[in-house]
Amino acid sequence: MRVSGERVRPVIETGLPAKLLERSWFPVTLVAYLMLAACLRTIVGQTLMYDESEQLALAQVLALGYGSQSPLILWVVWAVTSVVGPSSAAIIGVRFAALAFMYVALYACARAVIPTPNRAALAVACALLVPAVCWDFMLDKMHTPLACGMAALLFATVVRAVRGAETHWAAAVGVVAGLGVLSKYTFVPFAAGLAATMLTIPVYRQWLLSRRGLLALVAAVVVILPHATWAVANSRDLAGGIQKSMTDRPVRTLGGLMLSAADVTVMCFTTVSVVFACITPMVLRRRLVVSPEAKVLGRALLASVLVAVAIVVIAGGNRFKAHWFTPVAMLLPCWFVARLEGVTVPKWRVAGLWLAVGVTVLGLSVVAIVIGKTQWMPQGRSLQSRDRLAYDTATLLSSRPDTVICDGVRDAGNVLLACPGSTVGVLGTPAAARPIVQGSTAALVWDATWEDAIPPRTTLALEREFGLQPAPDAVAQYAGRRFTPTSPPSARRLGVIPLVPVPAKHSPVQ
Repeated sequence: MRVSGERVRPVIETGLPAKLLERSWFPVTLVAYLMLAACLRTIVGQTLMYDESEQLALAQVLALGYGSQSPLILWVVWAVTSVVGPSSAAIIGVRFAALAFMYVALYACARAVIPTPNRAALAVACALLVPAVCWDFMLDKMHTPLACGMAALLFATVVRAVRGAETHWAAAVGVVAGLGVLSKYTFVPFAAGLAATMLTIPVYRQWLLSRRGLLALVAAVVVILPHATWAVANSRDLAGGIQKSMTDRPVRTLGGLMLSAADVTVMCFTTVSVVFACITPMVLRRRLVVSPEAKVLGRALLASVLVAVAIVVIAGGNRFKAHWFTPVAMLLPCWFVARLEGVTVPKWRVAGLWLAVGVTVLGLSVVAIVIGKTQWMPQGRSLQSRDRLAYDTATLLSSRPDTVICDGVRDAGNVLLACPGSTVGVLGTPAAARPIVQGSTAALVWDATWEDAIPPRTTLALEREFGLQPAPDAVAQYAGRRFTPTSPPSARRLGVIPLVPVPAKHSPVQ
């Protein structure tokens, strides 16, 4: 016992347990939160959400481009499912890995502007005060969390590269910037805003215009080039998809733009700003002494918002969407906490911020349980209706056709899970991203919510892209509820019908 005491005493005197606890509490807390979020995701929905279904279906083929979305997350999903097979566990695992990456990158960004680890952890936790982060990312979203993580990592890498003036960090800036573009196109406004901000600060401008800045640009081009080659070759389809995502309303009006801007403000900026203004009002003082890195971050966030707004307006978009501004919203708490470093903040105010985060997580958990286990809320009824629709569609496809064609990505992933071993194609995807039709049996799954008949555009796309047509003598089957004036807004109906190859057109005998 005396020997053991002599061995333990130096460890206690040097404070190693306390240091270990100080360093490990944040990763342990992050893992616990991700496990809680995974449990809540399972409670809320039993089948794949929209983004999960889309990524699982499109990732059957490794391609340089898949449409209007950047391909990085799809490449990851393709690699994972190639090893373990397509499954809900695989796709949800990839999604939560992207979410974990986002929080780790955000911590790296916070440490770049905040000297104390505990304050940096507070900045990461306060990102949960953004509704688009705490709710949307838990339920669905795959591209956006990855883009948010890349934005945070890009800022951290830029700060490190400018501080150290080392060549390998300059190359890292370019690699991260290139991967950010490949993660989601909404990363571009943040990268452009950061570059514009760097030009306004002498030390950052000097680095950006030096050989190291050129090296970063070359590295970014090398990373982006393969996908950029595909984008140029498919520029018409790509531009059409992006334009469609910005113009999903009938007309463009000032009122519509302002209304969508208000929605973005509430979903991305209002809650976190109000919490900091109420608990730590000193963060709003104009003449705070802040670090140069905090100044760069604040200017970059403002410039990014202006760039994103300009892109939408110039491109003719008729609305703003919250996920276009989420990279900025996620980094806003980091800027707020960095400003607190310039003043003396009572401990009870810091505890108040942690309490606000805790209340948010607790409220999120309660709402998720209510949605998943009751019929009390419309969103819960909608999600449960989607689950039943997926199960009913799987029953209609019990014959397991060799190939299933879907008229959209919304249900394609769930169809793939319902028909293991089948090939699932999606109409409207680029030719290089379409799986090859295999086997002798095929079926079409289309949205029959509004009418039973197959839309003519679906029939034409089916023939043009896959060389198939509905079997002339087949009788369609339906799952779900057709929309009527008395049906709930969540009502959806899917039709299923066998397909046959389009007959070859023979030239008349001369």
